[in-house]
Amino acid sequence: MDKPLDIQQRLLEGVKQKLPKGEKLAQIMMDILNLSQDAVYRRIRGEVPLTIFETKILCEKYDISFDDYGTFRKGQVTFSYNALTNIELNFENYLVGLRDGMRQIKNLENPELYMSINDTPLFQLFNLPHLTRFKFFFWAKTYLKIPAYVNEKFKREKIDKKVLQIGIEAHNIYNSITTHEVYSHEALRGTLRQIQYYFDADLFEDPTYALELIDNLLQLTQHIQKQAEIGRKYARGNEPVNAGNAFHMYFNETFVADNTYLIKWKDGKAVYISHNILKYLLTSDPFYTSETEFTLQNLFANSSPISVVNAKERSKFFSSLERTIQTFRKHIETALETAN
Repeated sequence: MDKPLDIQQRLLEGVKQKLPKGEKLAQIMMDILNLSQDAVYRRIRGEVPLTIFETKILCEKYDISFDDYGTFRKGQVTFSYNALTNIELNFENYLVGLRDGMRQIKNLENPELYMSINDTPLFQLFNLPHLTRFKFFFWAKTYLKIPAYVNEKFKREKIDKKVLQIGIEAHNIYNSITTHEVYSHEALRGTLRQIQYYFDADLFEDPTYALELIDNLLQLTQHIQKQAEIGRKYARGNEPVNAGNAFHMYFNETFVADNTYLIKWKDGKAVYISHNILKYLLTSDPFYTSETEFTLQNLFANSSPISVVNAKERSKFFSSLERTIQTFRKHIETALETAN
C-alpha cells in the first residue's frame, strides 16, 4: 500500500503539471496556502504532510481529483475524461480542452508523445480545417446523434475564426513536441468511407463538396509525406523547419487497434486513449502507463520506420494511399456525371 507521503508527492507533481510555463510550485504554494518558504519546501520534500485543508485548496484550485492520486492497485485504474455535454455545432469547448491539454504536455520537462494511429491523425487534420470540420460533424451527427445535427446536412461555410484559432494553437503545440507515430494500411481510409457514406446518403447540401473534401485528403496525404521525408513537423503552407519538431513515423503492416497516446517526460508518464468517438480518457496510473508503454514498444518494434530512412517503404505506403483516394474520387465523379 502506498504511504501517505508517496501520495502527496504524486499530488504535488500533478499540480506542477497544471502550472502555466514559468510558474514555480513553491511560489504558488506560498501564495495560495499562506505558508512560509521553509514550510512549503518541507512539504515538497515530503518531510511534512499536507493538511486536509491544504490538499482541498490545491485540488480545487487546479481541478484535480484526489482519487487520481490515492492508492494504486493492479487491475484498478482511475481515469479522468472529457464530457460531451458541452459539445456544440462549432466544437469550441472540445478544441479548448484539446489545446489546453497540449499546453500542459508542452510545459512538462522534455516531453515526447508516442502515438498509435488507427485511422485519422487528429492533429495532422488541422492542416486542412474544412476536413477537420467534416470529421467533427460526422462524429456528432452519425455516431453521437447530437440533437442539433439531426436535420442538418454538411455544407460549405466559413469556419468560425475563434474556433479556427484554437485549432491552430493546438496544432502548433503538437508540432513543437517530438512525436513517434505508428500508422497502418487503414490510415485515412476510414475518413474516405465517411465521405463516401455521406455522398451516397445525400447528406451533403452540395454533392460536389465531396470532391473538395477528397482533394483535401489528398493534400493532407502529400503534406504528411513531405514531413516524413525530412522527419520534421510543420504547418501546411509554411516553410519546412530545419531543427526541432521531430516527427518519427512508422508503418505497421498488420493492424493498429486504436488511437493511444503515451506521454513521457523526465519524471513520469501518462496515457490518453480516444474513447466513444469524441471522448478521451486520461490516467497517470503507474501500472497502466507501464503496461501501455510495454505494448507500444512492441508495436513500434514490429513496425518499419519510414521517416527520413526507408524511402522505398515510405513511397509504397503513400502511393497506396493516394491510389485509394483517387479511386474514391473517380467513383464520385462518375456518380455525379450519371446524375446529371
